[in-house]
This record gives sequence, structure tokens and C-alpha cells, in this order.
Amino acid sequence: MHDTRTMHRGSRLTSATGIGIWLLASMLCDRALAQSDPMGEDVTVVTERRTALQAETLSISATPDATPHLGHPSYIVGLGALVAPVYDGSNKTKTSPYPYVDIRGLWDDRLFASSLRGVGLNVFSVGAFRGGITLNYASGRTSSDDPRLRGLPDIGSGATAGGFLTWSHEEFSAEVEVQNKFGSAGQTEASVGASYSLTPIPRLHLSIGAHVNWGDARYGRINFGVTPSEAALANSLGNPLTAYKATAGVTTAGVTAAGLYQIGKHWGMVGRVGLQDLVGSAAKDSPLTQKTFVPSVALGGMYQF
Repeated sequence: MHDTRTMHRGSRLTSATGIGIWLLASMLCDRALAQSDPMGEDVTVVTERRTALQAETLSISATPDATPHLGHPSYIVGLGALVAPVYDGSNKTKTSPYPYVDIRGLWDDRLFASSLRGVGLNVFSVGAFRGGITLNYASGRTSSDDPRLRGLPDIGSGATAGGFLTWSHEEFSAEVEVQNKFGSAGQTEASVGASYSLTPIPRLHLSIGAHVNWGDARYGRINFGVTPSEAALANSLGNPLTAYKATAGVTTAGVTAAGLYQIGKHWGMVGRVGLQDLVGSAAKDSPLTQKTFVPSVALGGMYQF
């Protein structure tokens, strides 16, 4: 459900965020269930449900904000497991469980909330274009995450705010997004992505996407830089690091493939594979980078109300 692009984005995908949105989902789902027709759903609602599921593959692909318009609210919750590097460039992986929540179609599809996208507002929608703002939470990094980080300062967590612009035409979508993290670890990231979605059989929804990420000088310094004093401390602790000054520039490029298989009216399985490479010199040449190719895999179950 997310790859190491999601480690960019997905450092935002934390259990704390998911649990908080889960509570919001519980309250909204009570209302949704109360409004459901016990005698069955009409064609419009069934179509909306399928549209929401197809949009879900975009949400966990390269263009999470470029989802089709929904005339009815959609509520999806799930639980999955992620296998990914502990940080971009690490050769150590970890498996992490996390709750997954995605709520969309609120307030005439202007408002959305999810453990991946955060809380956002679609400010305008003109033809194939849509733009909006998001608020989210980004987790940090501790020196105990990986032996290569021993002696380096922790990267603190913080709130993020950003904006996005999407363009969609039938099954194809493209997105430009900018995110700024506040706090002591303040930094700015930008990304460009494109996705193509398809439904080869009625119950199977797929998407494939590509993306390129850019980080400012603060992003490079915080995530890949090593000051002379930090290098000296790391060496004294048995971690042979050299000083390195990272600059602004392109950091990663990759492709993602996401799939959702609908088991029944409500239940489904969700999977995601990400293949990402550190391509910019700021990240690629850092002494913290042990390998540039950083694949990730996620698998989980979901329930659509």
C-alpha cells in the first residue's frame, strides 16, 4: 500500500495518523450504514462503489490525489503489512503493520481524509484539472533505526502542509505536489507522478505509475548530510562516516504497481509493489546510502462500507 516513495510520503503513513483517522471513520460509517438501503443498491451506487475501488488503486499509486469525482461518500478501512527499508538508502529492511483508512466523497467530494493523503480539501475542479491543499503528519528517524545512523542526531517528527494539482483523462492521471514539513526538521519536497488504471475483470482493479521526487537543500542536509562534528562522533562510536554536504536536487525516481481484488460486496485484498532508485547525487553519493535501489512490498485486507 505504499513503497519508499511512501517513505517520502509514507513517513507520513504512521500508526498514530491511522488510528486517529480510524476514529473519524467509525463515526462517519455509522451515518453511512444508517442511510443504506436494506433492499439493495441501485446501479448508480454500485457504479460509485466500483469507482471508489478503482480510485483506491490510484491513492496507493503514484498519483494519490488524482482520483475520480465521487457523488457519494466512500469509506474504506484496512490493515496491512509493509516490508521496506528503514530509510531511503538503507540496506536494512523491516516489516511494519499499520491501519489503513481512506474517506472520500465528503461535502460534494471536496473533503477527504486518509492515513496516506492526510486531511485535504479540493479547492477547485475545472474540467480535467483539480487542485487542493493537504495537512498531514510526518514521522522522523532515530539513530537506533540502523547501525549506519549511529552517532547522528535524530530527525524529529512534524506537521506538514502542501498543495497539489492533478490532471485526469479517462484511465490516465498526472499530478504535481509540493509538501513542506515544519519544526526542527523543516524541509520541502516536490514530486511529479503519472498513473494508468485499468479493470481487466470486474473484481480486479489495477494501476501502474511512475514518479520523480525533488528535495530542497534542507531536505538533503537533514536526510543525507553529515557534518564534520557528526562524522567525528560517529567514528568514535565505531561508525566510519565521512563528512558530506548534501545539496538540493532530484532524489528518487521509481515505478509502482497497485492492485485491489474485490472478494465480496465489502471485502477485498490490496497489494502494492514499489521499485525506487536514488538517482540524484545528493542522495546517491551520501555516506549514509548503502544501496541506491530500494524496493518495497505491501499487502493487506480492506473493507468498504
